[in-house]
Amino acid sequence: MAAAIPTILSSLSLPTQEPTKNISNPAPGPTSIVSLLKSCSNIRDFTPLHAHMITTNLIHDPITASHVLRFFLSIENLCYAHRVFSHTQGPETIIWNTLIQNYLKNDSPKQVFSTYSDMVTHGVALDVSTFHFLIHACCKTLAFQKGIEVHGRVLKSGMGRNKSLNNNLMALYSKCGKLDEVRQVFKKMPHRDVISWNTMISCYVQMGMPEKALNLFQDMQFDGVAADNITMISLLSACSKLRDLETGEKLHLYIKRNCLEIGGNLLNCLVNMYIECGRMDKAHEIVTRSKTGNDVALWTSLVGGYMKSMKIHAARCVFDHITEKNIISWMTMISGYVQGGHYNESLQLFREMRLQNVMVDEVLLVTVLSACTHVEDYKLGKSIQSLAVRCGIMAEGLLGNALIHFYAKFGEPKEAQLIFEQLPNKSTASWNSMLDAFCRNGELENGTLFFGKIPNKDIISWNTMINCSSKYNRSGEVFRLFQEMQCSATIRPDKLTLISLLSSCASVGALSHGIWTHVYIQKNNIKIDNMLGTALIDMYGKCGCIKKAQELFSALTDKNVYVWTAMIAAHSMEGRTSKAIDLYMEMEAAGIKPDHITFIALLSACSHGGLVNEGLSYFNQMSKFHNITPNVQHFGCIVDLLSRAGQLNEALKFIEMMPVKPDISIWSSLLRACKSHQNVHLAEYAYQQLIELDPLNVAAYVLLSNTYAKAGRWDDASRTRKKLFDLGVKKTPGCSLIEDEGVMHEFTTADFSSPHSSKIYSLLDKMKGRFEKLGLQETSAHHSERLAVAFGLISNSRTTLIRVVNNLRMCEDCHSAMKLLSQAFNREIVIRDNYRFHRFVNGSCSCKDYW
Repeated sequence: MAAAIPTILSSLSLPTQEPTKNISNPAPGPTSIVSLLKSCSNIRDFTPLHAHMITTNLIHDPITASHVLRFFLSIENLCYAHRVFSHTQGPETIIWNTLIQNYLKNDSPKQVFSTYSDMVTHGVALDVSTFHFLIHACCKTLAFQKGIEVHGRVLKSGMGRNKSLNNNLMALYSKCGKLDEVRQVFKKMPHRDVISWNTMISCYVQMGMPEKALNLFQDMQFDGVAADNITMISLLSACSKLRDLETGEKLHLYIKRNCLEIGGNLLNCLVNMYIECGRMDKAHEIVTRSKTGNDVALWTSLVGGYMKSMKIHAARCVFDHITEKNIISWMTMISGYVQGGHYNESLQLFREMRLQNVMVDEVLLVTVLSACTHVEDYKLGKSIQSLAVRCGIMAEGLLGNALIHFYAKFGEPKEAQLIFEQLPNKSTASWNSMLDAFCRNGELENGTLFFGKIPNKDIISWNTMINCSSKYNRSGEVFRLFQEMQCSATIRPDKLTLISLLSSCASVGALSHGIWTHVYIQKNNIKIDNMLGTALIDMYGKCGCIKKAQELFSALTDKNVYVWTAMIAAHSMEGRTSKAIDLYMEMEAAGIKPDHITFIALLSACSHGGLVNEGLSYFNQMSKFHNITPNVQHFGCIVDLLSRAGQLNEALKFIEMMPVKPDISIWSSLLRACKSHQNVHLAEYAYQQLIELDPLNVAAYVLLSNTYAKAGRWDDASRTRKKLFDLGVKKTPGCSLIEDEGVMHEFTTADFSSPHSSKIYSLLDKMKGRFEKLGLQETSAHHSERLAVAFGLISNSRTTLIRVVNNLRMCEDCHSAMKLLSQAFNREIVIRDNYRFHRFVNGSCSCKDYW
């Protein structure tokens, strides 16, 4: 290559005679020189070029000279460079600055810093331009430490009072999030211009200190510096964050008085300020009067603002006004519909969007998929996955998790798992979505195995697993998971964790665990809000500690409808009908509007107390005064109310007039009451209705058989039992739980698995004679609740209250037996069956034999 250069540059040799007018090889210009420099590899190659640059005066061109400098840097021969540039008749610094500037333009900040290092090493003087370029490079790379070094050299060079350099340094520190450094530079500046003030104000806004930004504006005015558009943009952003309408309006007036042009970013910030402060009318007026015409971003902001204000119709009117909608416009309107619960409208708008061939993105598909899940539109949701494939959108990240959730909601964990396995990068959210898919569909074993594989469990992982175990009444697993969770160094239980734990305690009557959870809440200074308060009241209520539930209820200040309902339900389960009604009246007086669950609790209380007229009155109030449409549960409460009071014909008429189809629980209530009131004919009719709904309903056969037996129709009773046997359906076994020293003990009917069985059955045998003398049948002698109570009597001290939770409604024989046991052993016995509490004290029950 070196040999080629003299040939190329043969025309550069000084002519020995007068040149001809026709020059076939014109002398190279700056561009050619740069190309030729790239061909040089040493000084020898460079010498002919150097001669030409001298004769053509190109050596004095800073840009050309900077390329020469770059050549010398590449061959690491700066000594020769100094000799070359000493004849340029200009400062060598300019050449270096030109080189640095070129590096900046080419987005090569590393080479900027490298060149700067060479300048310092070889003693090249640094001027203002050098420092500007260096600070700019630091800003690009957020090189804070390098910026500190440059700042030190600025001070050392005596340029510390240079306003533009200080402004640039403030901008650098602000970009790096170094508020203290910005403040120090700002305070030391002898003269501040509008740029200085803007940088300081903007930094306060960015660092989440909007109040300080607004206060600084007052100092700026006092200093006599006029604000510009950039100042106003930062200040309006501060007002938006503070929702400070009053100051925002003053700034708007300042803008008008100082004739600042309202357009671009300033217009957007002004409109956003009014939107955030809830003045949609003012925001709409500004957009309408602006000269931007159909600025889609501005009109879309209005759509979003109206959606935030829950003014759906106004948002749609603005949306329809936009002539050229973009993806953000459609997204804003569709997501607004979804957030407001207008799922069908969002899907209809999405279909309109597709007809206009607007391209979709991942966020939009996730939003639409959420709407499909809410309205249970499986077909459209399934098509979203196909649309994503056609548009080249990978089912990963947000969309992958949304698809997993979608399939989980529709009971297709296999489809969810297929999506999960195809995810290229599985985040913790992806693992949690898949875990939720297993748990939602009752695949607890798969969920447990999958939970063990999650690499980085977060609080959502633990809560999902704990909640699932609680939902399926696996209380032991709930407590085990909670203990394991506490061993984690990074995960702390939150309110959802504790609510699941309390729910599990409530379902099995694990009072000691519930008390422990309450103590944990207090020791960790966790505020008992309405959610946690409701869970605690529910737990104490379902564990039979009505006084403790009442104490918690009274201690809560701003009670919502859920807290009131939990307390009413607690009184209802205890059979304290008058207390439940009084509490409901207090609730109404406090201005709390009841919901449909409140009325279920209230109607159940009336049913327990036999208050037919009151129950019917409250039922009528639901729709008349509270605009609550009764559902099948409310109708079931009324049927139970009438049936238990012996008004069987009225109950049947009520069923026939119901606007909803009666379910199994309604016919079961009627059939159970027919047994109590010995109405065999109506019992047979209710039985027929039951087996039409569920031919294998065990309770229907058992209740009819018991009705026949009570009426003395033993053949019919036997025949009914035989039908059940021929169907091969087994009766649901009775199961009772009792807690002893923090351990839950489970007993089933005729259970001999307990290590205490011999003592339990010995105790029951001792009572057998007494029962028979009183004419009590012993067909239920080995029912699970009797075994649990006997265990409680032999394992606890004489004064300890015995609490038992039973999965079935207590039979009459066991009810009578419990009254005798409470009297014989002078013990209070509390049994919660699947309907209510029975509190046995000294031979009497709190239900007054009305259950």
